[in-house]
Amino acid sequence: MNWFTNLSIRLKILSVAAMGILAFLAYFVYGFYNNEANIRQISTIEQTDVPVLENINESNLAYAAVREAFIQALNQENDELFVEAHSLAWRYKEALSRIADINPTVHDDVEALIELVDSYLAEADALAQLTMSHTASPQAIESQRQRVLTLQSQYEARQRAFEQGRYEAFRNKLSVSREDSRNMQYVGLGISILTFVLLSLIAWRVTRSITKGLRYAVVAADDIAQGNWDADIQVRSRDETGRLLYAIRRMRDALKTARDEDRRSERLKSQLAEFNDTMRGDMTLQQLGNNVLNYMVPAMHAQVGAFYMFDDQSGTLRLNSSHAMERRKHLAGDFSLGEGLVGQCALEQKQILLSRVPEDYLSVTSATGSATPRNVIVTPIVHEDELKGVIEVAAFREFDEDDLNFLQQAVRALAISVHTAQSRVRLAQMLEQTRLQAQELEQQKRELGQVNADLEQQAMDLSASESRLQQQQEELKAINEELEAQTQALRASEESLQAQQEELRVTNEELEAQARLMSEQKAEVTKKNRELELLRQELEEKVRELEMSSRYKSEFLSTMSHELRTPLNSILILSNALSENKRGNLDEKQVEHASVIYSAGTDLLSLINDILDISKIEEGKMELVIDDISPQELSEHFRRNFSHVAENRGLSFHVQVEDNMPAHFFTDRQRLEQVLKNMLSNALKFTEQGSVTLKLDVPAEDERLPSRHLVKGETMRFSVIDTGIGIAPDKQQLIFEAFQQADGTTSRKYGGTGLGLTISRELARLLGGEIAIHSDGEGQGSTFMLYLPIGSEDTVEVEAEPEQAPSPLGAMLAEIVQPLPEDGFLVREKSVLIIEDDTDFANVLVDLAADYGLEGHVCADGESGLEYARHYRPSAIILDIGLPGMDGWEVMERLKADPRSKDIPVHFLSGKDERKKALDLGAIDFLTKPVNKDQILGAFAKIETAISKNVRRLLVVEDSEIQHEGIRELFDQKGVEITAATNGTDALQALRNQVFDCMILDLTLPDMSGFELLETIHNSADYDSVPVIIYTGKDLTREEEAQLRKYADRIILKTERSSERLLNEASLFLHWLESTLPGHSRNAAQAVEHRDDVFEDKRLLLVDDDMRNIYALSAQLEELGFDITIANNGREALEALDEAPDMDIVLMDIMMPEMDGYQAMGEIRKQDRFGRLPILALTAKAMKDDRAKCIDAGANDYCSKPIDMAKLTSLMRVWLHK
Repeated sequence: MNWFTNLSIRLKILSVAAMGILAFLAYFVYGFYNNEANIRQISTIEQTDVPVLENINESNLAYAAVREAFIQALNQENDELFVEAHSLAWRYKEALSRIADINPTVHDDVEALIELVDSYLAEADALAQLTMSHTASPQAIESQRQRVLTLQSQYEARQRAFEQGRYEAFRNKLSVSREDSRNMQYVGLGISILTFVLLSLIAWRVTRSITKGLRYAVVAADDIAQGNWDADIQVRSRDETGRLLYAIRRMRDALKTARDEDRRSERLKSQLAEFNDTMRGDMTLQQLGNNVLNYMVPAMHAQVGAFYMFDDQSGTLRLNSSHAMERRKHLAGDFSLGEGLVGQCALEQKQILLSRVPEDYLSVTSATGSATPRNVIVTPIVHEDELKGVIEVAAFREFDEDDLNFLQQAVRALAISVHTAQSRVRLAQMLEQTRLQAQELEQQKRELGQVNADLEQQAMDLSASESRLQQQQEELKAINEELEAQTQALRASEESLQAQQEELRVTNEELEAQARLMSEQKAEVTKKNRELELLRQELEEKVRELEMSSRYKSEFLSTMSHELRTPLNSILILSNALSENKRGNLDEKQVEHASVIYSAGTDLLSLINDILDISKIEEGKMELVIDDISPQELSEHFRRNFSHVAENRGLSFHVQVEDNMPAHFFTDRQRLEQVLKNMLSNALKFTEQGSVTLKLDVPAEDERLPSRHLVKGETMRFSVIDTGIGIAPDKQQLIFEAFQQADGTTSRKYGGTGLGLTISRELARLLGGEIAIHSDGEGQGSTFMLYLPIGSEDTVEVEAEPEQAPSPLGAMLAEIVQPLPEDGFLVREKSVLIIEDDTDFANVLVDLAADYGLEGHVCADGESGLEYARHYRPSAIILDIGLPGMDGWEVMERLKADPRSKDIPVHFLSGKDERKKALDLGAIDFLTKPVNKDQILGAFAKIETAISKNVRRLLVVEDSEIQHEGIRELFDQKGVEITAATNGTDALQALRNQVFDCMILDLTLPDMSGFELLETIHNSADYDSVPVIIYTGKDLTREEEAQLRKYADRIILKTERSSERLLNEASLFLHWLESTLPGHSRNAAQAVEHRDDVFEDKRLLLVDDDMRNIYALSAQLEELGFDITIANNGREALEALDEAPDMDIVLMDIMMPEMDGYQAMGEIRKQDRFGRLPILALTAKAMKDDRAKCIDAGANDYCSKPIDMAKLTSLMRVWLHK
């Protein structure tokens, strides 16, 4: 079966359909030929056997008549009777002859009967002559009578045998015909069973080959992600999954090679760092050489090394240090340039590598023996094109590329270190010269001191002479003072010189230290900058690789979605059409086969959608809508939906809401329900006996939460507890991986793709929570726990637009309210009732109302306001909330409860901002005190608009507050009074208390489903008939849609453009389109929606490059009455529109050759004549960005592949109506 495994997925799926078609054709051919044989057999019976039997019956009657005639003629001796008997005998023989003519095979039997008849007639004539002659003796007559009777008996025996033979032949032919029919039924049953088995095996084989390859690819990708580079990836097929595995294997090899390169690079960097550490510090050249060889030789896995320094004065290379090298007498320690390998390497300044040197070239000696290294490498040490020395290394093994790279990088650093060490030596020599100069200065200082001592001696001698030479004392004293001054000056000069010398020494030392420090810092900074640059480049490369990987993944998912959805589109449409068997030309088995194909395609589509859901979550494209959720409503919802499932499986189902659960929490309701439904479905599937429990509580303070992002006291827990098969500890994390189950064997008892828990965990994390699991082992049951933050109302609040700062109003004149009549009912035309306890402010409102042509009337409390509204029925009411006695809320409720006042528009004015509550009660608007004149005038403008219009009432039944606000904003400018109900009970209460022109209903409600609500309204006389628009995001089945059609007037699916359609559909019922809908009746709009002939003779352009889709869609659309034009790409679509610009609607595929759907729609919208042409995009891509791109490109709406004909028909009906 390798050839089957190597087929593409499309051919595999087509093989299933081909097998069914071949089996059908075989059965059809067999049945055709069998039916033809039966027809021929029946024709033979009709043309031969039946006429023969009829003539046999006729001949029997004729024979009986002949015998009776002869008997009567003999008894009466009447000649006329004999003539009549002969005539009857002739008719009898004629009937026998016809039998021979009809069936020649009985000719001999007929001739024998005729001969017997002739003999009988002859003997009968003889008897008649004897009897009538009256001359024959009685004995002769009796003898003749006996002969006649004998012939009669022979004939009758022969005739009965002939008749029985014909009847037996007739029965045999009927038996053969019945047996042939029965054999045909058995063969047909055998072909059907064989076809079913073959189709099941092939479908199983196709599904297994696809899912197995995908699971293998996921496992391989996970191994690569976890660093298992040696995982064996075998490509067993050449289909799409095989090509995917081959690509993954190539990616693994590339990543492994890159990893090895990174490791070698890291090892080289580490070696260079350690090598540089050996050269740090203030060392002599001898110490430097020893340290370098002691590290370099082992690092290169070598055994011998030598380091030669170049003396630029003598031009020779002198051995500086060595490692494990044995000195030989005949080998010199110095080399001139060009002398030996060392000298030649220094002369050329190029590396020399020797392999397989002679045995006596060099030896490595130890206490246990000696050996000869066979590989030698000699490398020059050059710094800025200046030769510094040569390093020689020898090893037993060959030097690899890593060794050579290390040696090349190390020699560069070594050259710098040698240059630095030589600079230090030269600096030390200069310092030595400076020290010698200082010593010379010190000697000069001592000599000057000796001179000074001699001068002092001379002064003493002069002083002695002074005593002898009194005459010259003053002169000698003056000379002595001058000498003393000179001595002081000389001493000061000497001290200054010493200070300068000391300062020079200190300065030289500081400069030397700073130079050394700056050199080290510069080298360190340069090194770190180089390392940072390398790291930056590596990070950029990693980022590019990640971006490329993400792009490849998105492109793969997008391509996979299109390539799988495109053939699925044809399979699902055609198989569904076959299963419906509208023409009635298929038997039950064929319908069942079509249903199996449709079911298998639906399962594959579900798997694709699950994979795309995971991709959306990973790419962050899954949006959240935060809702205010009640635990009680949520628990009741799950109790209703899963109780019957558990009951059918013989399980008990419980829902527990603990007391510590908050009254409300905030999260995405749809995603929460998706996670909990998956967990409950798994629990019910894997539990065969016992119970399943859904528990809602808040974890205790001392409990450990599964995620550090969760905060104790602000986290709630949803636990699904079952008594099912349990999960082994080593598999409790495996089940969260994609395509994984606890029982992953081929003989596993429970089916499924293994994606449910993966999606659930990702959704939980998207909601800020986590999923945990607890199970004591197999057979011990399990508990799945969903932890989520409770959230706060801040996450769903909608900021109101800032209002202008109000300014206080001054006092105005008051108007006295006229007394009410005691009885009667009076309608005030264009009047406004102001229920306000502030008389000054009320009178201001009265004056401003007059500017709008409204007659104002004031009531200071709620009771009198209600009484006035009931008797006078004003055109509008301005109502304050803070009234004495009955407050404004109660007044509003009583106004709406009274049929006489429920239709009066009410505008609230209050000092408290409670706009939402007022609007929910049915107010047309709300203003917060204090208000300015412009705001009051704006309120009167709305009142005037409401009065001038026929105010319509709309009931919105939706459990989402966000949807309430969205619908309210949608109808805000239409003057519609909206009443909101969050559950079915409130909706029924509103319908009992008020009359509505239209109701918008969501099918998912907390306390009852939309179906139950519609049935309650329809079956009860307590509720008036009201037009209903279903506005839901739920995918409806054909049965559900048919059920809704009995009660609902419109069904609108929530999409990105559905709000526009909702507004248009509601407009039909609320009579905003009165100019375009004459008659002002709901039935007119309803006729447009449900009339199938809306498609009759409409021209439709179908643009698709896949002939399977064209065939499937055109077959369905032609039945609806469309005149279809086909185009295979965007360019042909433009040409078709140029030839027939009166097209009514366009169905546009996206991925097409030459010009895709995006480009085609853009070109169409550029032409003004096609500005209002409806275009529906048919896209196989399910990503939200792709759908938005269709709308931006010019599509009016879109329909995802595989095409749901019900949705497509609904969309076309809406856009054709527009």
